[in-house]
Amino acid sequence: MSNSIVEHFGKYFLLEKLASGGMAEVYLAKSTGAVGVNKFVAIKRILPQYSDNADYIDMFKEEAKITVNLNHGNVVSIYDFGIERHQFFLVMEYVEGRNLRQVITEMKKTSTQFSIEQIVYMIKEVAAGLDHAHRCIDGTSGRPLNITHRDMSPQNIMVSFEGEVKIIDFGIAKAETQIEATKAGTLKGKFGYMSPEQADGQTIDLRTDIFSLGIVLWELLANDRLFTSNSEAAILRKIRECQISSIRKINPSVPPELERIVNKALAKDKSLRYQTAAAFHRDLNRFINTEYPEFSPHDFSVFMKNSFSQAFLEQRKRLIEYSKLQAEAANNANLDKTVVTQTDHRTKFQAPPAPRKSTQEPSKAAAQEPEEDDSDNLVIDAATDIKVNLDNLKSAKTSSSITRKDTLRTSTGITNVTSTGINVRPPVNANKNSALHKQVGRMRPGAHRDSMENVTTWAMRIVIMLIIGVGGWMVYKNPTSIKPYIKIATDFLEAQQPKVVVQPTPTNTTGQAELVSTAQYVITIESSPPGARIYIDGQDTSSFTPNRRTVVGNAALALTLKKDGYLNYETNTVISENAQSIKATLQPVPKAAYISVNLINGGANPVLEVNGQRLNERLPIEKYTIPAGVPVRIHAHNPFTGASAEQTVTIKENQKKLVELILK
Repeated sequence: MSNSIVEHFGKYFLLEKLASGGMAEVYLAKSTGAVGVNKFVAIKRILPQYSDNADYIDMFKEEAKITVNLNHGNVVSIYDFGIERHQFFLVMEYVEGRNLRQVITEMKKTSTQFSIEQIVYMIKEVAAGLDHAHRCIDGTSGRPLNITHRDMSPQNIMVSFEGEVKIIDFGIAKAETQIEATKAGTLKGKFGYMSPEQADGQTIDLRTDIFSLGIVLWELLANDRLFTSNSEAAILRKIRECQISSIRKINPSVPPELERIVNKALAKDKSLRYQTAAAFHRDLNRFINTEYPEFSPHDFSVFMKNSFSQAFLEQRKRLIEYSKLQAEAANNANLDKTVVTQTDHRTKFQAPPAPRKSTQEPSKAAAQEPEEDDSDNLVIDAATDIKVNLDNLKSAKTSSSITRKDTLRTSTGITNVTSTGINVRPPVNANKNSALHKQVGRMRPGAHRDSMENVTTWAMRIVIMLIIGVGGWMVYKNPTSIKPYIKIATDFLEAQQPKVVVQPTPTNTTGQAELVSTAQYVITIESSPPGARIYIDGQDTSSFTPNRRTVVGNAALALTLKKDGYLNYETNTVISENAQSIKATLQPVPKAAYISVNLINGGANPVLEVNGQRLNERLPIEKYTIPAGVPVRIHAHNPFTGASAEQTVTIKENQKKLVELILK
């Protein structure tokens, strides 16, 4: 990111503008901490022309104090508040995603719609955030703050690519209401999302937020706007009249219970409305758990990532580039290796000059500069913990326990740790005439081990000769007394022979026992796409592909790979060699849609077929899975009257449709 220009705003770097409104603008920014610890945030900065208004400044300060008290998973957090270059600003949590209005606009371009359970989940999460704000307590005084959002709309609902749902713009909307309240006839809020009392200019409370959120719920289910017209006056008139069309007439797949929830949230009389956001959240939560018990927030996260995969990847790439830019900025502040020029508070980072050659002696330079990190060229098994004691140079017995080859740099030289022993080389600059050099030079790999083997061999020969001599004399005196000594000699010789450890396995079909070697092999498990969870012999390894691990060689291995959105991959193989690689290609789960079937005049035992396959489920059919995007034929007939009906439907992915067949 050399030659990139960002604005230095206090202790933050403004990376790119995310949004701009009538009174403020929002930037993606990054804070710079100690030792390179950085964090992406969103900064809302008040435009300069509003920074001279004393009333607005006072209210902005007061609202900043209030919003800092909000701390909930469904509300964007406020981290900091301050003034820089005569501009007030708020530092907020950065949500990597889009607001709900942007999401709806993008989905219309691809003719994609939210499913009912996804819609209910989002509104349920927003209701939880509203409830927290409505009940929030001032941390300094302990008094209720009675925060009302006053501008609940899709633009103020953020949906992250991870499936999180968060409310934004608490406090600022209220501050703007107060400053504009001095103007005659001024209304605050987006006209299409006002409550009847808000449109009438009456006193508003937390139930206004519930009505506005009910409008968002209605529009998501209907895939249309509720209060819209060609003029603002006409919109306000519709809101005051509050004539709400039946959502089930527009979308027949909406269950009756959900329609009841929508109607209660949109009641014109606020005394008949949900009195708290908690009550609204409770009904939505009960509905989704009853009607869609298998739904989970993870499903919604997968949907968002798939729907906005391109935007998600592009955003991640930009964040990585911004991270590199910030690294350059930190280097500028600490190392002075980059040329920095400033113009209008903007900093331009240029590539650092080439490093100068050191004039120090090689030994001094090596002592002052860290050694080159070649960790990228090493493959390290994290499961192996190797500790090397330099005292092992005096003994060859422990050398066989070391199974990896590493290099230890010591003050006396370089020690190579291998699978056969420990070899020592003198330092490069050591005096070749020194006693250490002569002593090490006479050593060769395995010399100490060979000498020990020679001693053992001569000891065995002496023992055998003694046994033969004593045995001959015993035979001469008493021939039968030689048997115990023969057994002693045999046991002694067997003890000197190396042993091969084998393990018996269960007998095979012929009743013969099989032997399996305990050799350990290192294998590599890869998948396309990566990130699949690895199961070996039915056991969860808590590891993901690509993965390098050690397994028992020459033994059957049952491997299973699991990844959300893909079919499970299963294979049985025998690991017959070291460094063996297993590569798997995961197949995506077929796209699915859902139908609900209702038969009229079907009789007591109608026959229902989907693509020629008879269904045994009891009618009516609810959320039956069918292939998405392809024609599906639904046929029903009454075996007693002979009446029948047939319909062919094509449904998009994750969509649900009610099919009613009238048998004639």
